[in-house]
Amino acid sequence: MRTTPSPVAARPRVTREAPAPHGRQPLPDRAGPALPRVYVPRTRLWQRLDEAVEGAVSLVVAPAGAGKTLGVAGWLRHTGSGWARDAVWVDADASWTPGRLGAVLDGTGPPGPAGPSLVVIDDAHLLPGATLHHVDARLSSAPGTLRVLLLSRWTLPLTRLVPELLGHFTFLRGDLLRLGDDENAALVAGHARTDDAQVADAVRRHADGWCAAAVLAARGLGAAPDPAVAARLLAHDAAPLARRVAGEVFGTLSPRQRHLLLCVAGEGAVSAATAAHLARDQHAGEILTELEDTGLLVRREAGHAGADEFRVHPLLVETVRQRLAAGGVEAARARATVVRAVELDVARGNPSDAFARLVRVRAPGEAADVLARDGVRMVLSLCGPDEVDEFVRTEPETVDGRPDTWFAIALGCWLRDDVEGTRHWGDRLLGGRRRPHSWLPGHPEGLDARLACVRLWRAALALEPAYAAVGHAKRVLAASQARPAVREANADVLPVLATELGVTQNWLGELTEAETNLTLAVSLSRSQGLAPLGTCALSHLAFTQYMRGRESACTELATEVLDTTGAPETRGGQVVAARAGLAQLLARLLDVPSPRETTTEQAASPRHHSGDLCTRFWFRIWDARQQVLAGDVAGAQRILSGPGECLRLTDDQLPDHLRVALLVERAFVAALANDRDTLRSLHRSLELLDAVGESALVQGLRADRDGDRRVAAAAFEAASADATYSQPPTRALALACEAQLLDALGDPAGSGDRLAEAIAVTESRRNAAPFLGWTRQGTPIETLLRRLAKRVGSGWGWLSDLVATASGRPDVTALYASVTATPGELDDVAQALVPPALSPREREVLNELARGATYADIAAALFVSENTVKTHVSSLYTKLAASRRSEALKIARGFHLL
Repeated sequence: MRTTPSPVAARPRVTREAPAPHGRQPLPDRAGPALPRVYVPRTRLWQRLDEAVEGAVSLVVAPAGAGKTLGVAGWLRHTGSGWARDAVWVDADASWTPGRLGAVLDGTGPPGPAGPSLVVIDDAHLLPGATLHHVDARLSSAPGTLRVLLLSRWTLPLTRLVPELLGHFTFLRGDLLRLGDDENAALVAGHARTDDAQVADAVRRHADGWCAAAVLAARGLGAAPDPAVAARLLAHDAAPLARRVAGEVFGTLSPRQRHLLLCVAGEGAVSAATAAHLARDQHAGEILTELEDTGLLVRREAGHAGADEFRVHPLLVETVRQRLAAGGVEAARARATVVRAVELDVARGNPSDAFARLVRVRAPGEAADVLARDGVRMVLSLCGPDEVDEFVRTEPETVDGRPDTWFAIALGCWLRDDVEGTRHWGDRLLGGRRRPHSWLPGHPEGLDARLACVRLWRAALALEPAYAAVGHAKRVLAASQARPAVREANADVLPVLATELGVTQNWLGELTEAETNLTLAVSLSRSQGLAPLGTCALSHLAFTQYMRGRESACTELATEVLDTTGAPETRGGQVVAARAGLAQLLARLLDVPSPRETTTEQAASPRHHSGDLCTRFWFRIWDARQQVLAGDVAGAQRILSGPGECLRLTDDQLPDHLRVALLVERAFVAALANDRDTLRSLHRSLELLDAVGESALVQGLRADRDGDRRVAAAAFEAASADATYSQPPTRALALACEAQLLDALGDPAGSGDRLAEAIAVTESRRNAAPFLGWTRQGTPIETLLRRLAKRVGSGWGWLSDLVATASGRPDVTALYASVTATPGELDDVAQALVPPALSPREREVLNELARGATYADIAAALFVSENTVKTHVSSLYTKLAASRRSEALKIARGFHLL
């Protein structure tokens, strides 16, 4: 909403009637133009002018709209210097001959103690050349007779070196007139009549210090019904300001300057050498330096390699964009110049930035040629996805007539997770199979790698059967490796094909072939200089190793990816980093000792690509494990029982190897929840999948829950002998569980053998999950580990790590038994709307009750009397509607209060 600035909150502004700052006395209005109603003091300029006009000639250079005229006029009214009191203001034009100006210079009165009075010449760039020569001559021969302040839009042809050394000449660049944050805020408050910081910031970013642009923007926002809403739209509508301010300035530049800007304005930061190359002008650096002298049009900044670079003002960039779009002689000449420069770059083997430059100068045909030839490499190197998207949007007719560009466009859509775009361009590519095209290499034999990639993408989006797409991709990849002609035709796409094939095989469970193809993808990407694609393939390879039960190799690969990506800025880089981070977390979560740096921060959003089903599945498993670690077993069950946001991840849609992993994961969570019915259902599901070892493992968990040690031990023995998949570690889990039960059945020797075998199986994987104590009826795992360590001695490092980790810790089943609600307990509280509100002290007492502590124990632990404990217990029973401890704990577990 528009607000009127309060007298206290508003930024200070100086008007013609306002008292002069710093004790200065205002001068008559005859010294320069009248000041506007809203006027902001330009203190930086004023301070420099106080020093500069002590010399003979001072030159202020800034473009139109920078505020130099009003800045100097305000300074004249508020300066306390005697030589400015009788200053004369001249509005220059072609009528100011040397004689006429000389009369003014000589008629300012006899020199006083501080020298002659000041003559301010506005628009000095309009003075005839002879008049400027007259000033230059007097500056060289009789500087003591001059005190001139020249205001110009560009540098004037005056002798500068010697007079500057002698202190007779001062050059003031327009950056002194660049609005600071406080000046911008005061200007916006006056013109937009609001103190909204969002409005001021929008104007600041838009005008970038250009005074006239800031004023026009502020007035436009002030006229809007809601300035704050208009401010948010300002960044997307620069054209009006560019036309009214920068357009006028652009028209005043010389043809050579305009040509240079038309060629380089869209480059961002550009070096003098690059500018000379693009504009085909060896003096481009000198022209940029001239424009830099204005202080606003072009700014010099330090480049990446230490060399200076130049950056064009954003409003001027917008003006150039409009001029190129509108066409004309100058635009055509600039376009032809840049095209020639780009052709030279491409011929020299340096195509980087070529496409983006051609798009910026509106050369669609030449840009399409580059996209067709180098588009795959360009998109994979993450150099031009934005430019490709802009090209497709602005040049639809050109793109429609160039099928050889469609794959690069589809690849760009896939990499930025644009599912609809990928589907559209993929369908158009597949539609062309019915017609012979020269741009489809290998088409007669169906060996085009582009089409194979499109089919794999469609398979990931459930648009065609995955096995058919994989079979086609295998044939294309094999032919590309065996036949030189096919390999040459598919060379630039082979790294993409190998990566996408490996990703799909990860999902389908063809892990050996996935490892081969992803390793090939990494090798091809590195040999072709496609580092981002190689890193992406490496992150998928980390998951291949994890699913094959090679946690150590997974950790090494994931760490390499994370070291390479660092802190990625693009969404694609963030997804790769998140994938590698998840692989590292899963592989190290159950290592011992537990890594301190293992956190969930590496799995932050964006977490995955829409078509990366395998990673999405493992994120689901990770989320469930995080719930278990937080003590919320019921929450883990909910995550594992539902598909989440992707219907492809429902149980019946998963490939066998992932479905088995999910069912076993659910079985162990159900064991923690004492959920017999779920264990029975999972056992039947695994039998139907012919996962013999895994189904026996779940049968053992169910028998252990029922208290039948012998049946459970026999089931675990069968599971260890016939495990089907490497992930989860079924064999090691079964061996450890069998060891616990055998010891409880009176067979310590057999128990020790099974435990030693489980430790040997997990040593290379460093997976401690089997040794968390998963049986309710067996001997605690800590006891067995310590006994084995005494028997074999201290030379077994992995065993020593397990013993140290298990020391003092209860088995996981015992740990969760007192705080996890059973299915029956959850049913009892299913009708309740909200859990009872407990005080902090009541929660402490409830936790002590769950430990089995007596009233005396609780009183000692909480430093209160037993009577106080009884009072809290009575309050707990009332709030939980319970009559005894067991009932209260049952209800509390149902409400997840424990």
